Amino acid sequence: MKYFFCLLLSWQVQFSFAQQPTDSTTVSNEGGYFKSYWDNGLRFVTQPARWKGGDWAIFGGSVALTAGLTFIDEDINKPFARWNAKDQSFGKGGSLAGSTPVAVGSTLVTLGIASIIKNPRLKAFALDNLQAQIFTGAFTFGVKNLFGRARPVNGRGANYWDGPFKSNQFESFFSGHASVSFSTATMIYLHSKKKLWVGLLSYGIATGIGISRMHYQKHWASDVLMGAVSGWAVSSFIFHQNEKRRITRKMKVIM
Repeated sequence: MKYFFCLLLSWQVQFSFAQQPTDSTTVSNEGGYFKSYWDNGLRFVTQPARWKGGDWAIFGGSVALTAGLTFIDEDINKPFARWNAKDQSFGKGGSLAGSTPVAVGSTLVTLGIASIIKNPRLKAFALDNLQAQIFTGAFTFGVKNLFGRARPVNGRGANYWDGPFKSNQFESFFSGHASVSFSTATMIYLHSKKKLWVGLLSYGIATGIGISRMHYQKHWASDVLMGAVSGWAVSSFIFHQNEKRRITRKMKVIM
């Protein structure tokens, strides 16, 4: 169980892109890629100013649902606490699979494989995924330290919020494992041309990692939900921004 999520995700990524024909016009422009960190970063922090009705509805609905869950987080947590007391193997496995070293390391390994076998689609995915993971991680870190919510394991209840930027290790809201896992799942799904089986497997693995953090008593249900939504939103944003650049380069090649 400890390595199950890691092996399953690695197999899925390789199999998903092995089935796709390569396209020389998708080769990444490394100089443009590094510049995209700056461009995408500026656009990301100013993005709410460009939101439309549907975007605000998604944001408002996510916040409302998360806020609602905080009132029943402790009730939801009770069966997970009992499960944790009996066996921690699922929680440990998910914590390993969703950890930063494994997530980023897997992306770097994928990037190396793509470069060796000269698969431009796989390389584009790895570069996009790396950027999304970095953006998601940075955003998650900021929110965690802003709210300072106690974890279930701290024994202070679901509604203990200690405020911004204190060195007390109260970093429950929101789940970094969930945000990065759903960010990666979203990027895999989008780069697979939205294949149903890829989406089901990717989001299924990410959901399992989120549940494992609740089982391991590191997060409340509301932490996992907001982490999942944040990871999905950041990864979707990065993919569509970089896809616009790839389309522009393709047009230049054709012309």
